Amino acid sequence: NIGSAIAGTSGACATYTKDGQSFSGTEDGNGNCIYASTFVGPKNNLTTDLFVRALPNGGAHIFEASLFVGEAYDTIAAANAAGISAGGDGPTLQIEAGATLAFQTNKDFIIINRGSRILADGRADAPITFTSVSDLNGTVGAEDVQQWGGIVINGFGVTNKCDYVGTRGEAGFELAPGEDCSLPAEGAAGDDESFYGGDNDADDSGILRYVVVKHTGAEVANGDELNGISFGGVGSRTVVENLQTYSTFDDGIEMFGGSDSFTNFVALYVRDDSIDIDEGWNGTITNALVIQGEAEGNHCIEADGIGSYNASEAAKNADFIARGLHSAPTINNLTCIISPNLGGTHGEGAGWRLREGIEPVSYTHLRAHETG
Repeated sequence: NIGSAIAGTSGACATYTKDGQSFSGTEDGNGNCIYASTFVGPKNNLTTDLFVRALPNGGAHIFEASLFVGEAYDTIAAANAAGISAGGDGPTLQIEAGATLAFQTNKDFIIINRGSRILADGRADAPITFTSVSDLNGTVGAEDVQQWGGIVINGFGVTNKCDYVGTRGEAGFELAPGEDCSLPAEGAAGDDESFYGGDNDADDSGILRYVVVKHTGAEVANGDELNGISFGGVGSRTVVENLQTYSTFDDGIEMFGGSDSFTNFVALYVRDDSIDIDEGWNGTITNALVIQGEAEGNHCIEADGIGSYNASEAAKNADFIARGLHSAPTINNLTCIISPNLGGTHGEGAGWRLREGIEPVSYTHLRAHETG
């Protein structure tokens, strides 16, 4: 109940009540609100609705730990037993247009767990910003990364890492008997674990509208790197419009299955892939601009049709494609300005890498330019 969350907010800082106890941020005397790990953090997930208002005069909400929304159930059965089966069943994080949320280190990041939602509904004249404390302090360079972790959004959407019966999008499509689709999300390690996946491509993880995500990235384990935003099994009812990822260590956005779509996306100074498509994502990107840095940036798009593709498994590959379990993106109006770098963190500047099993449903008005 977002209305009750707003009505229960006193003062400038966000507050919530749990088990009869009130938790609130603390005003620091400089126009900011500070939130200690006792407010929210690893193993102290937000389990009730929270409203974060815009602070006057450039004030920011500064978190001293990660912000995890909802519980991370490692099985769908456990989530269902707790009353979580779709977006909206869990707590909602609502952020007012113009608000800024900042984090201190790259060990700190945001997770929106399955069943929970983020309502970050900004405006052109009042965008919502997720950034680092170093950015607030003015001690970060334009292309600096790994100043804080980033955002992970998990849903109950389809991923081809799980087993299904039937054809995707048709009646009778569901998880195979005995299958519990709960895959570890990006950044999953120890207390930071979260999970995604299911058979609901129409799941709702909320709204990201006029949102800027800046200076992100952390390598949690070998090959497991936090992106600007990771979308794991995020459904088509999720709204993503006018989104910018700015100076990210790994990917700008990466979709692990699901059917969410993007309108008006900008990726600036992404060191790895600005747009990364995996595990059977079949959404749409409409109007996108990618600009790589002078010395950093790998692919504008990297897309996998069938994860862990093996050419010797011809029957399996054909079955994935026939049942719609491969990636089938639609991309309309994309411009990529590519760096000519040869020694970037994640590889040389490049355009589009479309790997086996990809089905580009529609690619229109795609342009690539090399700088330098």
